[in-house]
Amino acid sequence: MFADNNTDAIFITKSENVIYILGFTIESDTFIVIPKKNSLHGEGKIKVFLNALEVDEAMEKIDCDKGLANEVEILPIPPGQSRYIEKTIKAYNFKKVGFEDDYISIKKFQEWKEIYDNIQFIKFSNVISDARLIKTKEELKRMEKAAKLGDIGFKAILEIIREGMNEKELAAEAEYAMRKAGSDGTSFNTIVASGKQSAFPHAKTSDNPIDDGDLIIVDIGAKYNGYCSDMTRTFIFGKVDPKKAKLLNLVNDGQKFALDNVKSETKCSELDKVVRDFFLTQSKEWGTRFIHSLGHGIGIDIHENPYLSPVSQEVLRENMVVTIEPGLYIPGMGGARTEDQIVITKDGYISLTHSQKCFY
Repeated sequence: MFADNNTDAIFITKSENVIYILGFTIESDTFIVIPKKNSLHGEGKIKVFLNALEVDEAMEKIDCDKGLANEVEILPIPPGQSRYIEKTIKAYNFKKVGFEDDYISIKKFQEWKEIYDNIQFIKFSNVISDARLIKTKEELKRMEKAAKLGDIGFKAILEIIREGMNEKELAAEAEYAMRKAGSDGTSFNTIVASGKQSAFPHAKTSDNPIDDGDLIIVDIGAKYNGYCSDMTRTFIFGKVDPKKAKLLNLVNDGQKFALDNVKSETKCSELDKVVRDFFLTQSKEWGTRFIHSLGHGIGIDIHENPYLSPVSQEVLRENMVVTIEPGLYIPGMGGARTEDQIVITKDGYISLTHSQKCFY
């Protein structure tokens, strides 16, 4: 993180970045100081200031990882000593510190400037975000597991769905199945959108009952050891209307076209464009109804860099993990979206999500 940068340290407080640094979740507020190597008078370990409630569990996890144990020092915050972090950091005599400018509130930033009046604060969010772009083997393993849990959730919906059930019931069955299989929770609020509701890309799961012939969008994700999955499938419940089938098949074809064009060094905006052009070429009636971006990066956050949008300047690189999720939304009839979570490779991709896609 310190390449080509003359900061003495980085302050980390955002929970997602804490997970990235330590590899596990801490429930209470956590303050991490990452000093430049060989700074702090030869004690260049990562300093983790922790509430006493979290110390024993964190120590146990760190002790199980020799590499982490060599890099991290836990500093318990003594009860009643509200200025312990402040006094400790002042003793380090930092001159320039990077901070999470996309997360820290104006109020907190002003407090820091008053407390640490000898420190120059440098915006560092982009550096942290760039460091998180390329996933490690361990991160990929966690996301692969999370994706398998998402597949389990979707399968549960297909097995239990019947006419008259409502969207919330189906979402609850999926989340229960994922929890039973080992999920730490959902990576976002599960979306089950049926009938005309499916025409809204960000439809809220509701009490809407399932009717015969409905288009049903299921957007589902699980969390596993701090990492997210994200997958969408669309299907028609019961009687198949030819027009709805045509819409869904077109979306599936568009997603396949996108995946066929995925590989390392592809510009995100160009990939988004070729899919838009595909829909416009294939359907004069519906081609303009692709009304959101093609996809996004995913990891600890459900949405993170890179973004596959018309205005993105980012380029896909090996071991990035992104979603590919084109959709078409027709008011009054319904919508369809197909989404997979993939790992970028030199010549293509590896899909982490494996639920069957519904063609009619």
